[in-house]
Amino acid sequence: MKLRILLIDDATFIRDLIKRTLKKFLPTSEIIEAPDGRKAQVLLGKQNFDLILSDWEMPGLSGEELLIWVRAQEKLATVPFIMISSLGDKTHIVRAVECGVSDYLGKPFTAEELMQKVQKALLRSGRLKTPQASATQSTGVFSSVEIFSTRGEIPVGSSAETLTAASVTETKAAKMKGTGLIHFEDLQIKCMIKAIDNDEMSVIARRGTRHPGVLERVQIDLSAGNDIDSILTGLAGYIHSIAAVEKKPDAEFLSVIVRFDTTHEHTKERLSQFLSGNSQEN
Repeated sequence: MKLRILLIDDATFIRDLIKRTLKKFLPTSEIIEAPDGRKAQVLLGKQNFDLILSDWEMPGLSGEELLIWVRAQEKLATVPFIMISSLGDKTHIVRAVECGVSDYLGKPFTAEELMQKVQKALLRSGRLKTPQASATQSTGVFSSVEIFSTRGEIPVGSSAETLTAASVTETKAAKMKGTGLIHFEDLQIKCMIKAIDNDEMSVIARRGTRHPGVLERVQIDLSAGNDIDSILTGLAGYIHSIAAVEKKPDAEFLSVIVRFDTTHEHTKERLSQFLSGNSQEN
């Protein structure tokens, strides 16, 4: 039986990454995407699904509100619902459980963690009869960069180790659900924030026709989650490092570290206020 999975997240980037992982472990599954809770409601009213994967923070209708609505619908009441969110504190997890969530996965996560949750939910509901061996095999410790890769494992000792090793940013910085725009010359690239502090940020960006070079001066706009008030624009910085995530010449994603120019007190103060208002502790 072909599994039909509904994937809901307002970030196209995140949906692409999760879909890629699902397809790797469940290649025959059909994955339907929705950018928000409202669109998900429409799809749930028209089709039957074996599993729902939803972000918590979305415009219009949040993941929590969608979950409450799903559990109130007779035909959807028993459909497995996994909440995937950067809101990993006890309060939010308890709230999700109270609303009827099947399982909870905090961001960032590994491909292995995602598929363990998915398989557990499908087996428990009877929608998957036998475990998928590949979904339970350990692939070792790796960072959320792995979700962006087409490979199942990042081998130790390779150049990819540099991408997954704990940098200064990722060991001491707070993680924040957010996105950014890096402006250079007359172009810009969209990116997803992995970690950030007052000195630098580590991001993942989709490869474009052109990208900035090492030491090139850039302007950065930051946005935390979906709150329009949590936007910081016009930060000065430079590219400290940039490398391909996948070890192939047609790699789709880039790992980038941007250092902020904090020599100006105004810039330093704005960045500090932004981080204190939006960061989540490791």
